[in-house]
Amino acid sequence: MFKRTSLLLAASMIILGLPSTANAAPKTKYGVTVVECDFDYEDEKFCTDSRLKSYATVMKERKPNFNGNQIIYIFETNATGYVNKKPYRLVVIDPASKTVVPFSYSLSAATGSNGKPMIVNKKGDTIDFDFSIKSNRFCFSGNIDAYRMSDSYVDQPFCFKYDKAQKDMVREY
Repeated sequence: MFKRTSLLLAASMIILGLPSTANAAPKTKYGVTVVECDFDYEDEKFCTDSRLKSYATVMKERKPNFNGNQIIYIFETNATGYVNKKPYRLVVIDPASKTVVPFSYSLSAATGSNGKPMIVNKKGDTIDFDFSIKSNRFCFSGNIDAYRMSDSYVDQPFCFKYDKAQKDMVREY
């Protein structure tokens, strides 16, 4: 009787634990592995079939443009919890390991406290991305939109460094 109860309890715990870990698991398809499919309180899904196909296409067709041998892929998305925003997302693709590391923030054009567009560079743009093949540094001028982590552009870019050990972009302050 005790053995039967223990087995039922163990099986229940496993079944209850499955939904909480389902999104944390990496997903592999079309020859690429995405290390994080989505983030808490975010609408963007990085492991949809169409996204996986686009990562595989980018990996085949584009040359490295970041950190020596990686590709930063920036794409426009409609998934946002922010009204009147045109959000962008980015992923770091490592062609050698065929892995895709999503950036946890949604990025959008700079706006002032009144909601009006702000110019972020001499070209008159309201959004600007700055990165190169010779560096692991990614800088962005615009607004960061993320649950409890939103930040508005003031007068200088937000910069991040890619940390190979963490396989993530780490913000510089």
